[in-house]
Amino acid sequence: MRQYNLVSADDHVQEPGDTWTKRVPTKLRDRAPRIERGPDGDAWVIDGKRGRSMGMEVQGGKKFEDYKQSGETYETIRKGAWDPYERLKDMDLDGVDAEVIYPNLGIGPLFLLDDLELQFACLRAYNDFLSEWCSTDPSRLIGIGLVPTDDVKVGIDELKRIAKLPGLRGALLPTYPRGEPLNSDVYDPLWATAQDLGIPMHIHLRTGDRRTEGLFQSSGHLRGAVDALLNVASLANYEALSKVIFGGVLENFPKLKFVSVEGNIGWLGYFLEKSDRTYKRHRHHTGLQLPNPPSFYFHRQVLATFIEDKVGVMIRNVIGVDNLMWSADYPHTDTTFPNSRQYIEDHFAGVPAEERHKIVAGNAVKLYGLA
Repeated sequence: MRQYNLVSADDHVQEPGDTWTKRVPTKLRDRAPRIERGPDGDAWVIDGKRGRSMGMEVQGGKKFEDYKQSGETYETIRKGAWDPYERLKDMDLDGVDAEVIYPNLGIGPLFLLDDLELQFACLRAYNDFLSEWCSTDPSRLIGIGLVPTDDVKVGIDELKRIAKLPGLRGALLPTYPRGEPLNSDVYDPLWATAQDLGIPMHIHLRTGDRRTEGLFQSSGHLRGAVDALLNVASLANYEALSKVIFGGVLENFPKLKFVSVEGNIGWLGYFLEKSDRTYKRHRHHTGLQLPNPPSFYFHRQVLATFIEDKVGVMIRNVIGVDNLMWSADYPHTDTTFPNSRQYIEDHFAGVPAEERHKIVAGNAVKLYGLA
């Protein structure tokens, strides 16, 4: 049996250029995402629209001062960003035993496609791709599939399919669904299915938020626009957790696991205190039907990933040692690669060995059934 001493609970794959063109139905292939090379680098073209060329999402291994928002190609980035065999080599270099894999393109544009036939086909194609990719070594590459929410029945069908796809051990849905918000009872059949199948559900920053369109475009007279947007990204997870917990999702589905991804954790101490105070003061006049305070549900069912967050580690016992999972965020600009071991030694100085192991490996091993 494999020994897991360091598990990164949030990393990404830069999808190869033929991910969708070789997997969606033939009638949709000319509209599916494809890579187009231009003077500004490699960019995805989706339904005839060319996006920003690759940049911040594939900078892993570069110096901070060499980061750029665009202009990369598949030849200028680390092969580990898109090649599973090279990824395993980079994991060995970084001392990481296993990674939980999320998409790059799939985090944003796919959930925003207006043509639902195209959107659903692209989500299914991504899941098929990721299953193949993680099957390179399913004990080390842990895939998180994508679940549509624009049609709950379609979402349920895809969730059932994810449960059968090799290498996939969880599901990601939009933080900002196009139709109903996450506290709508329209999603109850989806939550019930996830609970019955034992599939953890995940949200990742601003996934599905149309405000992310054009995020890195010129902001004209706005100073520090990109930096400000990057800095508040975690607030999307704050908002989603508020809806899920106050909306009774975790009360109604007590075995459902819910994961806040890439939002870091230092703010969770305030979130728990504020949520319980809101519950104490306001549940009577609002008619809130929640028998326990929000912190009860969080500690029972929610996990959260972080990259660099010394404050979060300091207040780990407030948040819950069993509720935290470290991540390297390879190959994004926030990644700790290739120095993850050094970052961990710095962050966990003075932390008891048992608590440290839970956060950097044990909790992820338990959640994703790796043991």
